[in-house]
Amino acid sequence: MKETLTTTSAAKLAGVGVSSIKRWADEGKLRTVKTPGGHRRLVLSDIMAFIQDPEGHSLQPLDENLGYEWGDAILNLEFHGLQSRLLEARGRNGSWYKTMDELSAGVRETGKRWVNKSITIGEEHAATERLSRVLDSIYESMPVASNAPKCLLSSAEGDLHTLGLSMLQVVLRELGWRCLWLGANTPVAEVCRMLETQSVQMVALSASKASTNAEDLARQIQTISASCQKTETRLLVGGSGAWPENIPFGFRIHDFSAVASTLSTVK
Repeated sequence: MKETLTTTSAAKLAGVGVSSIKRWADEGKLRTVKTPGGHRRLVLSDIMAFIQDPEGHSLQPLDENLGYEWGDAILNLEFHGLQSRLLEARGRNGSWYKTMDELSAGVRETGKRWVNKSITIGEEHAATERLSRVLDSIYESMPVASNAPKCLLSSAEGDLHTLGLSMLQVVLRELGWRCLWLGANTPVAEVCRMLETQSVQMVALSASKASTNAEDLARQIQTISASCQKTETRLLVGGSGAWPENIPFGFRIHDFSAVASTLSTVK
């Protein structure tokens, strides 16, 4: 029997973040197996072989300072300062999806500081709202063709967080998509109705870590997946909520780089 590792253990072995391991697994660069309990595991020998010969995909070590630096930027920079920081990162990274993966580390760091009580809930909310406005301004500044494909953006029913969607819409706009924003806590029935009445080519659903009811999220996915299959609409499911790993008629996305790689393979 092959020795297997959790995604966390595999990330430590490779010297990268967990999101990188999950992305490579989603892209088919690493094989996964399922435990009897339905958990995803990676084969140790595959990880070792990939480290030694990643076929042109370098394993970049996780920058432990990245989250701290972006967390400071999110909390301390005003609108134009934060906007400039993001545009500088876009120029350095060469894409918005890589930049949003960087920014994600800062968003997580901001949440940790609130949990650790080093910032107040008011400070966290103000910083998040400011970041959302900056992301909206970047999204609106990028031109897109009038006949570009359209993506419906929605948080899971019961989830009030939309920052991930704000980050995603910037990534999608650079990739040539228009976005139709439904936002927070949209009822599943309304998402399905919009699918059947609007001309959209994709639906992107997000659930934050506050969405811990796996059974309810699975129910939502079953219903929306059925509508996507009926209307032949792509489905992307992201965020750190308790989504099922296997998405009927769709893709489970763990970071923004995976959005770009997934869309490039399903065109």
